[in-house]
Amino acid sequence: MSQLSISFTLGKASVQHGANINHNNRNFIAKNIDQSRTHENVTYVKEDVEDTYHELFGKAIEEYNEKQKQKCRKISNYYEHIAKGRREEAFYEIVVQFGDSKTSPCGSENGKLTKQMLDEYIRSFKQRNPNLHIFNAVLHMDEATPHLHIDFIPFYTQGRKNGLSKGVSMKSALIEQGFNPRSIRENQLTAWEESERTYMEELLNRHGFTREDKNANYVHQTVEDFKRTQDEKKIIPAIRKIKNISDFELSVEHVRQLKTKLLSLERKNETLEKQKQSPYKSFYYSNPDKQSFVQAKLDELKIPYRETENGFEAQECYVEQIRNIEKAYKTPRTSAREKLRQDIDRLLMQSKTFDELLEKLKKEKYIVKTGKYISVKSTNGSQFIRLKSLGEFYSEYALKNRIKAKLKYERELAQKINMQKSNHATHSPQVIILRTIQFYTTTFAKGALPMQKRDSKKPFSWTNDSELDKLLELNQKINSGATLETFQKNFSDLEKSVSEKEKEVEKLKADLQSFYDLREQIQIVFEGKKSEIFSPEQAKQALKAYPNITVENYHNIGVLISDEMKTLQKANHDYQTEKEKLEKAEKLLSMAEKVMGGTYIQSLVSAERERRESKYIPNGLKPA
Repeated sequence: MSQLSISFTLGKASVQHGANINHNNRNFIAKNIDQSRTHENVTYVKEDVEDTYHELFGKAIEEYNEKQKQKCRKISNYYEHIAKGRREEAFYEIVVQFGDSKTSPCGSENGKLTKQMLDEYIRSFKQRNPNLHIFNAVLHMDEATPHLHIDFIPFYTQGRKNGLSKGVSMKSALIEQGFNPRSIRENQLTAWEESERTYMEELLNRHGFTREDKNANYVHQTVEDFKRTQDEKKIIPAIRKIKNISDFELSVEHVRQLKTKLLSLERKNETLEKQKQSPYKSFYYSNPDKQSFVQAKLDELKIPYRETENGFEAQECYVEQIRNIEKAYKTPRTSAREKLRQDIDRLLMQSKTFDELLEKLKKEKYIVKTGKYISVKSTNGSQFIRLKSLGEFYSEYALKNRIKAKLKYERELAQKINMQKSNHATHSPQVIILRTIQFYTTTFAKGALPMQKRDSKKPFSWTNDSELDKLLELNQKINSGATLETFQKNFSDLEKSVSEKEKEVEKLKADLQSFYDLREQIQIVFEGKKSEIFSPEQAKQALKAYPNITVENYHNIGVLISDEMKTLQKANHDYQTEKEKLEKAEKLLSMAEKVMGGTYIQSLVSAERERRESKYIPNGLKPA
């Protein structure tokens, strides 16, 4: 088996060159970068580090600050607090690589395989490291060798008596992941690094490689000494093999390896056949966040599934894996203040006056205390919360203005509908959509639909409702001249286009494989390469069809393969883009058909009812 080395390097944000996000994201171009290949780089995650800190620790900081009596002990910006302090690193960066510029350069066969292995590594990173949050991750294909830059924030989740319930700590993060220190030399960090290297070695073995042990404890050598050392590394093992192993033994060992590989492939094929025949099961969840979490994990693990209106469907052979993913989900802790904000947002959209809002809060088991400042406390809560302390949108004055804005929106909507009716357009598509919007607002006011914010940082309102946004977008298209027939034609045209592009991609893949086979045959004939695919006779026979290939020009096959790969990459990009357009067109057509048929709101209510009822059916598993 071929050998490739493993490189896993950990850097710190506070150390020069320990982490360089601008370099990773190509905000500046170094001399060693081939800009013609920069488009081949893959960006997996690209988030602002300060925004990520707010997302990860916002609630914990809020809870912590509420407990502090002294203003100087409060934390206003947690990222700056960590970055300027000396106790913890704000974030870390690891650089992951298989092989080197000699064994797996970009563009080579090994380079393609290492790219695939790096892709598998990053996609499974979160599963192995739930306490290391990635905010930036890039696969570089525009340098000598494919390699990954992963920037992450380590955090602990086990609450502490004094301090944050969730905060930054590499040591605590790794201990929570099960890496306990054994000694000063064998601490949780070294144990984790070795665990990651072990996984990298498993990836190598899975792709037909063994690990090359590169001894890092070397001294500086001159160029001549280094070359001589490299030659010795190749020659000495070869001499030992010739002295100690006969040709017969080598052939027997070769046959044994092939048999082992064949048996492994047969078992894998049996498993795949069983998976193909496995029936589908339907999954749906009462918690939409949990459903999103599960589907994201399925994407990471490349487990196939198909989305439905109320969830998704996956084959029965994956049920156990999906159940394990469900167990990994942790319901986010919602503070009393955030819960109160959510309830106010929901009940406000069902109220016509501020007093009615307060009455609805009481029915939701809140105790309301009036006076100079209105305060609210849940029956299970420990203390009253002043409405004005919830933020600028929740003071008494702001809430009254929000109710006025809500009523104004509903009043103007009714006026638009009456205006259309007066123009004798009672059954026009525009009126149907406006009535659907009106029906949505009244249905929500009855408590039959959930809040669907477009902007999570702002309170819920009719202008911050993702469902209404979809209806308004449909209305704009109708006003611009679109019809149900044009939606259907667009969907049909895209479906045809996607099919054609898929065929083109498959043809280019077949053509590329033909080029690979031709290169193998060329190397057998002109370079004497030993091949497990073609015999010398087969290679010579195949090359008779290419009389123009000679010893002077056969190297050009590499250029042809490179051009073919670029053509394939562009075709695949076009295919994926067209697929995304088709998915959007399909959703738009389905929505338009339901709206025009008068069943859109009923379908939303039905889906929500099933989701709520699924609380009584564990995780909603049923035959598809």
